[in-house]
Parts: sequence; C-alpha cells; structure tokens
Amino acid sequence: MSKNTFYELSQCILSYHDWIKVDGLWDLLPNYQKNLTDKEHWTIIIDTWSKSEHNSQIQNREKWIDILTMREPINFFKKNLNENIKIYRAGSEDGFSWTLKKEIALEFQQRYNNIVNPIYFSLNHKTVNIIEKEVKYEDVKFYNNLRGEDEIVIIP
Repeated sequence: MSKNTFYELSQCILSYHDWIKVDGLWDLLPNYQKNLTDKEHWTIIIDTWSKSEHNSQIQNREKWIDILTMREPINFFKKNLNENIKIYRAGSEDGFSWTLKKEIALEFQQRYNNIVNPIYFSLNHKTVNIIEKEVKYEDVKFYNNLRGEDEIVIIP
C-alpha cells in the first residue's frame, strides 16, 4: 500500500507549477502521512524541494517549517555529514538552503547581484554577501545534491 500512496502523492505534486509545489505538498502530505514510511516521507519532501523555486521566500516559510517538522529527519538523507558542519549561503541568514561549498555560495551571490536579472535584482536591492556558519548534525533536516549544489537544509 505504501508504494501506491507514494506514487499517487508524487504524481499529484508534480502537477503543481514549480512556484507553488510547496502549496501542494503542504495541502496533501498530512493526508498521506499514515501510509508513508519515513524514507518515502523525506523523499517526497526532498523531491518537491528540488523542483520548487524560492523556498525561503516569506510566503513559503511557514509552510516549509510545517512540512520540515512533520517527522524527525532520518540519517539516510544526512549520510556522510560530520557532527559539526561548516555551511555557506548567499543572502540572508534566515534562509533554509545552505551549501557545503563556498564556491556554490559565490555562484548564487553573483546571480543575486547581477543587475540584468530582474528575478533577483531590483532598484532597492542590497548587495548580497556570503554568510558562513557552523551547524550541528542534528540541526540538518536533509542533505540534497539533486541540483549539484551540495545543499544542506536547516530551519533558521
């Protein structure tokens, strides 16, 4: 029964546009909880996260916090991480998405500071800096490299 539930939920979320996939997950995941294993639960979250845009935006924050706290994280999606982890981010410190590689944060910094990209740049835009900090293993919700970003997701 779990595989059918997992497949059905995956297909439903895929039908949402990238900008609102979090809405679909937030609406649907609670109804499927009792039929998903922990691994399936986190796989759905990670897949949706990877296919969504601007997960740290204000309109998505509370939904992501609800989703990320429905179940305890499992070690399977935090394999090979140390007890203390140095992470980097371009932007504000209150974001969910960080990276293990400073080079990746620099790429995001360049994207956000690029005046020819209207998605990330506006006239009242502040210069985006690189933030570096250390977190503990238990603070990490999951590690994800589906987009080649060596991404660490935490709740700020």
